Amino acid sequence: MENPSYFKLGLFIIIATILCVTGIVLLGGGALFKKKDIIETYIDESVQGLDIGSPIKFRGVPIGQVDKITLTSAEYRTQHRYVLVRAGITTNMFHFPLNDPRSANFLAQVQRGLRVRLAPQGLTGTAYLEADYLDPAKNPPLSIDWQPDHPYVPSARSRITQLTDALERILDNVEQVDLQRLIGTMENSLDTINKVAASANFEKISAQSIALLGEVRESNRQLQSVLTGPDMKKALSDASIAAGTAREILEKADKPLTQLVSDLPKTAESLNRLVQRLDKVTAELPETNVQARETLQRLNRLVANQQRDIEKTVENLRSASEGMKEVIDNSKKYPSQVLFGAPPPPSKVMGR
Repeated sequence: MENPSYFKLGLFIIIATILCVTGIVLLGGGALFKKKDIIETYIDESVQGLDIGSPIKFRGVPIGQVDKITLTSAEYRTQHRYVLVRAGITTNMFHFPLNDPRSANFLAQVQRGLRVRLAPQGLTGTAYLEADYLDPAKNPPLSIDWQPDHPYVPSARSRITQLTDALERILDNVEQVDLQRLIGTMENSLDTINKVAASANFEKISAQSIALLGEVRESNRQLQSVLTGPDMKKALSDASIAAGTAREILEKADKPLTQLVSDLPKTAESLNRLVQRLDKVTAELPETNVQARETLQRLNRLVANQQRDIEKTVENLRSASEGMKEVIDNSKKYPSQVLFGAPPPPSKVMGR
């Protein structure tokens, strides 16, 4: 009969093995029995902090883990020194297949901007892969000269790398700045400002400014007193009365002068008829007839000349009447124009 202690020991080892396997399955969330799709990406930067088993997340949601990290030259015949990262996707949250690298739906998602990039995980120095949709124009795929064995998701530069590149560009620009020349220019400018400030008599300028303001206030007060004084009101009233009188005179003179101008042709025609009659009467008196004819012609020319002068006079009176009317209207709208000059410029709003 065997020793009972060996039996107990063997039973203990079997039970412990079963418990260990069960614990591994439970703690691993059943990852050993989950179906996963392998994707790969190529990163053209350091992957410090990323290890096998690091998670891959889509907008913070775990979707798988990293299975392999190596160089592209170790897997493909190429001269590129990219870092090849293969990850197993264990979730079916994507509505397109990840097991067919030539799937039209998968390629459409890549063209839409599906990218993976390295992201830091806390302050421990570890990292993980972050999948998201980014701007494809700002994150173009890396150039490759081989056919990937698994569906290829292009990578994007990590935020740390972008920040580092931006700082390097800033430092390069700072190095290109001629600091000595800039400092010298600033010192010269400060010296010039100090000299100008030292030579300026601010007290005198301040006193002159105060005196100028006082003169402006006094001139404004005098101008207001003139515009609101009784003399200005009386002048405007007298101008209005004078303009009204002139208008009445012109209106009264306009009709007689117009009638006179219209009657002048009739008068000339009557004179012509009179000359014809005198010609008949003085047919036997040639010399008298000639003298009378000359006299009548002179009279006719005189009347014609007076007709033009009278027409000019009437036109001038009409122009004077219109000018006087405009002066009266302007004096009513802009009283200050009568004493101080041209009216204010026309309003841009009303001139439109």
